[in-house]
Amino acid sequence: MNSLHSIITVSKRSEVFTSFRGPLIQYPILKSIDREKGVLRRWIVFSQGKRSTLVRYLFGKLLWDELNSLEQSIFWHLSEITLDRTIYLSIKALVLGVSKKDLRKRLEKGSFLDLKFISRQQYLTIKGRVNFFFLEEVINLRRTPKYSGYTRHYKDKGSLRPEREFISEVFDPTNDVNEEIILNYLTVGEITLFGGVVLSPR
Repeated sequence: MNSLHSIITVSKRSEVFTSFRGPLIQYPILKSIDREKGVLRRWIVFSQGKRSTLVRYLFGKLLWDELNSLEQSIFWHLSEITLDRTIYLSIKALVLGVSKKDLRKRLEKGSFLDLKFISRQQYLTIKGRVNFFFLEEVINLRRTPKYSGYTRHYKDKGSLRPEREFISEVFDPTNDVNEEIILNYLTVGEITLFGGVVLSPR
């Protein structure tokens, strides 16, 4: 068993149950899917804290401390880093060069923008009270049939499906007007309204 602060890796389920008393919450975090080889890789998380607690812990550690290599890998595989507006725009602000100190100050004063701030005490409380056990699993999937080279013509019955392309959302420009305003606040510390009015929350 390898303990890394609140993140603990295990090689089998029995290691988890001998370390805990009481009920545990269990949920998966997807690592990768290779449909050509029919292999799915994921972590199974065992904890007394919900998935949202794990997200808060890792985001809190990102703000107040440094994520180690395992924690970084887990964090970047969480769907919440793009689904949660605060986390998503905070990462963008950090990528654009905003210091963690400035980011924390702006998040703390950004409740009027519905930004979620995690105080140092809240982060340390989770760190001191909750452990997360990670068991890595490899699952063999049913193989999908190989592409035959046939493409349905538009005159055939049915319709062509549009291709879906994967784009890294973290580095894409923000399209949502509200997100542009919030990102500007996180990076500059000011909010410019449509009338040219500049707000600088203190």
